Amino acid sequence: MNNNAFNKIPLYYQLAAKIEEQINDGVFEKGDKIPSERELCVLYNVSRMTVRLAIDELVRQGKLEKVQGKGTFVLNKSIIQNLNNVYSFSKEMEKQGKISSTQIIKREVIAADAKTAKRLGIKENEDVVFLERLRLAENVAIMVEKSWFPYSSFSFLLNIDFTNRGLYKTLEEDYGIKIDKAIETFRATELNAQECKLLHCPKKQYGLLVKRTSYCNNTIVCYSTIVSKGDTFEFTVQLG
Repeated sequence: MNNNAFNKIPLYYQLAAKIEEQINDGVFEKGDKIPSERELCVLYNVSRMTVRLAIDELVRQGKLEKVQGKGTFVLNKSIIQNLNNVYSFSKEMEKQGKISSTQIIKREVIAADAKTAKRLGIKENEDVVFLERLRLAENVAIMVEKSWFPYSSFSFLLNIDFTNRGLYKTLEEDYGIKIDKAIETFRATELNAQECKLLHCPKKQYGLLVKRTSYCNNTIVCYSTIVSKGDTFEFTVQLG
């Protein structure tokens, strides 16, 4: 990029890019508190407004997090998710040395709308078990997962405590239902107000939406959606 083109970029965006570069280079590591607004003003010879706009931009991107009364901190680095095999969130967190936990947001029986019925291979208005969970790693909320199960086969899910035991592990060990195939699609999405609240991020936050259909012996077990902030997951696929 030539200097003339660079100078046309808003000053706050240039500053945000410099701070992001330092994060990527490891100058500021996960959990680190970055310099104060005043210190950044002196360091880069810019106004307080420019610094605030730059920080707000990095917060919006999920790079930084403001903690009232304490300062601004670098968010945790991405969780790397290998897609070569059917995976379990809890097992992946254990592999990566993270402490995982779950909070149940909703668990109820609802009537399947046309889209849900089609995805589960059932009739419209049939009962389904709807489960909404907040997934955490190292006590940090990282994703909101919603799942729909045919009530006729999975009514027992209404009485299971998932805060201490993973869903897949429970299905496999207690009910002999092993998820052996999953079809997933990925796309960018704008988090809604409820998702932003649960994930402790500002409004107008963009992230990743994963839609997943899980199978056992070619029979659909459930349909799920997973929403996370854009910086939370890094997906890797091995080809060949």
